Amino acid sequence: MTRRLPLFPLPGVVFFPETTLPLHVFEPRYREMLADALASDRILGVQLLDPAGRPDAAGRPAVHEIGCAGEIEEHEALADGRSNILLRGVFRYRIEREIPGEKPYRIAEVTERPLRPLPPGSPAPRERRERLVADVGRLAEAVGRSRAKELPPGLSDEGVVNEILTRLGIDADDGYRLLAMDALGERYDWASELIESMQRRLDLLAPFRPPSIEPRWN
Repeated sequence: MTRRLPLFPLPGVVFFPETTLPLHVFEPRYREMLADALASDRILGVQLLDPAGRPDAAGRPAVHEIGCAGEIEEHEALADGRSNILLRGVFRYRIEREIPGEKPYRIAEVTERPLRPLPPGSPAPRERRERLVADVGRLAEAVGRSRAKELPPGLSDEGVVNEILTRLGIDADDGYRLLAMDALGERYDWASELIESMQRRLDLLAPFRPPSIEPRWN
């Protein structure tokens, strides 16, 4: 089943379900989009621009087909008409088609794309989740950020891996590759391999790193 969704195309930003994204809204078309969203279901689609794609017939830049819808949790209206908002990711989707001409901002028909669960025979979801949280906790301790390992309560298995990946500061290309993955197990495997790789580099460089220099951690 498809639904209509206003799109907020952004360069270099990949958004995941159950994570949060602060945004500053200042362009007139996005002010109108925000006003319309606040008056309806408070849902916006965050869409990564595709620099390798061709602009559409109206000259608008290309976007990737997979995005994440966010609900406006907080809204701060500023005196000059700009706004600060906080989105919380609610579902992943694929663009089926864009609807031209209705508004100054982009609108698309989208289909929700939930992740496939872990397959039978794989480690139990709770076991994988606990192992991933423990691994990222050790990484946080290694860079002196013990509080960074504390995850928000109430996250699903997908939400845990999404939150961890967001904190690790991956770039937009890797972020989109992960967002486009259809299986939860694939995303868990990628996150585990990344954390192991970061930990190995830390262990290798530990004897040479001045105390004042810390690896990147968002």
